[in-house]
Amino acid sequence: MTQPTLFVCALCKFPAAEAGAGDISGGQHLIDQLASQLEDDTVILQPVRCMAACDRACNAALSAPGKLTFIFNDLSPHQAAPDLAEFCRQYAAADLGKVPYGLRSPAIKQATAYVLPPLVAESLEGAIAR
Repeated sequence: MTQPTLFVCALCKFPAAEAGAGDISGGQHLIDQLASQLEDDTVILQPVRCMAACDRACNAALSAPGKLTFIFNDLSPHQAAPDLAEFCRQYAAADLGKVPYGLRSPAIKQATAYVLPPLVAESLEGAIAR
């Protein structure tokens, strides 16, 4: 089974209500926090340069082949890492990435902006097109 990938925008700024952490962006601060939370190799942590949702920063997306994709907005760079790391572990263990709503933390429920269906596997594309 392929590991899920957590994409996190490294350029997201700290929200106005949160103090910055020196010269790094809010997104990079979140990535640094997640790196220590995800040391068990449950998911691949992949920083990205921009997720084009600057007005809803900090942003992340969790995806894996054959699983739902979750898009998160308004993540707190200071507080979101433990909840996001726990959700990643739940997602990795769940069939199709379907983490039961009741098991999601309040922070994850609030930050979930979109849930996208899994991509159709290449081997099925030909059968569907026929």
